[in-house]
Amino acid sequence: MYEARKVCNFLLANFDAVEFDITNQRINKLLFFIQVAALREIPEGLIRNHFEAWQFGPVIRPVFDAFKVYKEGPIRAPAEYLDYGSGKRMPVPFEDIREDHRQLISMEFLNYTRFTTGQLVSLSHEPNGPWDIVYRAHLADPTTSPRIPNQLIRSHFAGEEKSTTRH
Repeated sequence: MYEARKVCNFLLANFDAVEFDITNQRINKLLFFIQVAALREIPEGLIRNHFEAWQFGPVIRPVFDAFKVYKEGPIRAPAEYLDYGSGKRMPVPFEDIREDHRQLISMEFLNYTRFTTGQLVSLSHEPNGPWDIVYRAHLADPTTSPRIPNQLIRSHFAGEEKSTTRH
């Protein structure tokens, strides 16, 4: 599993942020659908961070924090971390992402970039989907965690896949 900002930096290095409209909100939704696909093939998925149910869909807080400076505009620089040895901010490296994982990430990115950001928000807000279940529970009781469990994502989308194959 990879830290989400590593996956973001891989995407930003391989796809033009302006051409693909890679904004903070959009990259969080794209990461969600990349994780959905990964959970179909890999028990723990590809992204080790947890998604949280925010108003406009699933969000990974460290990704949001890394790119919030861009507001609603395209992301113009890679996510960084503080290198304690040098005291400098450095781009989160992504060279250790395995080739088969790079292919999965790229394929799902390209599958979902055909949707507008608004459409991605709608897709992630599916009634009784993982975001919807957690978001409604958190609204009803703010002491509950807004974290969307991978098992909930997996079971929802695996069930959806089964139901579409029966037709």
